[in-house]
Amino acid sequence: MVKKGLDKRRYDKVARFYDIFELPMELLAFSSWRRELLKRVEGNLVLEVGIGTGKNIPYYKNWEVVGVDISRRMMEKAIKRVKENKKVVHLIQADAESLPFKDGVFDAIISTYVFCSVENPINGLRELHRVLKKGGKAYFLEHMRSESEFVGKILDALNPLLRKLGPEINRRTAENIKRAGFKIIEERHLMTSIFRMIVAEKS
Repeated sequence: MVKKGLDKRRYDKVARFYDIFELPMELLAFSSWRRELLKRVEGNLVLEVGIGTGKNIPYYKNWEVVGVDISRRMMEKAIKRVKENKKVVHLIQADAESLPFKDGVFDAIISTYVFCSVENPINGLRELHRVLKKGGKAYFLEHMRSESEFVGKILDALNPLLRKLGPEINRRTAENIKRAGFKIIEERHLMTSIFRMIVAEKS
């Protein structure tokens, strides 16, 4: 188990280089997947959990957005993107496992590449479920354990090393979303079964 606060320190430390590190995957696929996912989002008040450096901000529609992240230094990058894109975004430093909002506040929730890093992912997903309105939808881009058992075992073996850098690569996030109380209404494999787009509803 990761000690509380370790993820915050880890992402504060890498914030300066984070966008550079992810640039190849952004150019290859991530940016187009973000654009496609955010086209689907409906609602007026939207929560983005794990907003990070704000890579989704250019694709926001006419929403009022609350963005939360555990890392203050990551959000400093997001502030620049808010200004550059002239969006309405309220940024709050908060842990996904303990969101500072009342029940049933948000029309929709966005989460991209977040639940590979949350210390206790089901706790975090239950928090998303709690603050989402009944009938609201949560929109996810996630990487997770492959459905191929051979590939999955490779990811299991590599996971302890990569976890030192940040994310876990062998989580069963689709199952965790269901366990948190959501109903998955759409699940698409984007690049094998490791990368997926998921739309889930609070019924």
